[in-house]
Amino acid sequence: MPRRDLTQERTAQILDAFERCVLQYGLEGSSLERVAEEAGVKRSILRHYIGNRSALISALVERLVEKYSGQLEKLVAYLPRKDRAQKLLAWLFSPTSSGVSEESIIFGKLVVEAGQYPKIQELLGQSMEEFIQVVATQLNLAFPQASRKNCWTVASGIIALYSNYEALAPLQLPDTYRKAAYECARRLIDTLEPLP
Repeated sequence: MPRRDLTQERTAQILDAFERCVLQYGLEGSSLERVAEEAGVKRSILRHYIGNRSALISALVERLVEKYSGQLEKLVAYLPRKDRAQKLLAWLFSPTSSGVSEESIIFGKLVVEAGQYPKIQELLGQSMEEFIQVVATQLNLAFPQASRKNCWTVASGIIALYSNYEALAPLQLPDTYRKAAYECARRLIDTLEPLP
């Protein structure tokens, strides 16, 4: 009888442990030894299923990007034809859409370290570009008379507001901050409306 392939299970176990370590100790404090201990495996098992530290970091970033990509797909599926831009803003800036999630904390810690790790910079940069492009496409669908360039510019501004709002979520700022970010994003969208 062939042995059961444990690759997916072990990889998930190791990446879960790495996420917990990054949350607690940051990226630099998450050594292979610490991750192996947190995962309850020997370091050799960690190396067998994932590889060296660089491979572990890449796998974590790829996993995070995949989660965000799935959320973008859900966003696009959620948006109705009518009032698409307003629903987009409501989703991005709703009181429950952003907050202190483990993923957003990990994302923030990875962004801080991106300058030292080209793979993090590359993958998170591509993820942000995808996010902007998805939002720009939705704006172009809502405002077909607007140029693609203007939709991309407005999408970039909206994502900057959203990213800042999400990054500051751990501060638990008053709801007036969320409302102000939403209002700024709405005003950006208003620039895509044809003038009377």
